[in-house]
Amino acid sequence: MINGVIVDLITPTQSSGAPDYETVEVLVDWHVDNGSSALLIGSSTGQSSTMNIDERTELLRRALWQADGRIPIIADLGGDNTEHAVELASIANEYGASAVLISAPTKEEAMSKNALLKHFASLAEAAQLPTLARAERNHANILSPIGIAELALISGIEGFVDGSTKATSAQELLKFKLPKGFTLYAGHDTSAYRQMLAGYQGCISVSANVNPSLLLKLYALAKAGNSVDAEALDTHLQALHLALLEDPNSIPVKWALVEMGCIPEGEHPPTLPQASDYSNLRRALRAAEIPV
Repeated sequence: MINGVIVDLITPTQSSGAPDYETVEVLVDWHVDNGSSALLIGSSTGQSSTMNIDERTELLRRALWQADGRIPIIADLGGDNTEHAVELASIANEYGASAVLISAPTKEEAMSKNALLKHFASLAEAAQLPTLARAERNHANILSPIGIAELALISGIEGFVDGSTKATSAQELLKFKLPKGFTLYAGHDTSAYRQMLAGYQGCISVSANVNPSLLLKLYALAKAGNSVDAEALDTHLQALHLALLEDPNSIPVKWALVEMGCIPEGEHPPTLPQASDYSNLRRALRAAEIPV
């Protein structure tokens, strides 16, 4: 599987709200130039819930076309519509995605562990590509170490994204004997360095939309077991993580990319919610030595 920093890529939009595919292509090139390990396309950070299946399909197709084998593309098949997930898996296969990510349904009621494992198994079989799994916080039966150990035995599932921010989650999970080659990823920027120091092979990062080189440096330090320098760099980045994650619709990330000159401002530039503070985000960018 893919190791390193996987960018949970945002989806720029036009004034109509439709995906801005041309700007997505610009971002793909930018991440190739900046050495990002891989791109996750169509995730919740990319606001997939606001897109129909045709838009999600075109977004994936354009990202794969622009990448042209220069950077691995992971297709997020998320959502509660299994039929759409299977359709996206087919597109991912046809156009050469490196892997897919599948998620547990986001229903309020938690499914039984057996039902969740069956759900993951059916999607992994349909995908016919290396598959990462991720579960929402209400699915504690899968998120427990025992549940993840069982998930790792499903054919086709080759990794798990741990969205926990608990410092002990990695240590608890790594006590279990997982299949050789099964890859564990940190799923939240604020705790990624601790989980990578513990032995996770990479992370899926929102912050890497704007600072891939710093996240790659953090990954390298953690992989080398350099806890002192990794902690110092992580402390340096925490304010930026928090500022970028303040709004669930990725508006701070889009605003930051406009300020950095990575994407066009357009007729309707992204506007932070009233409760947010532009100056706070700008200070966090500058503190991370990102020119704006």
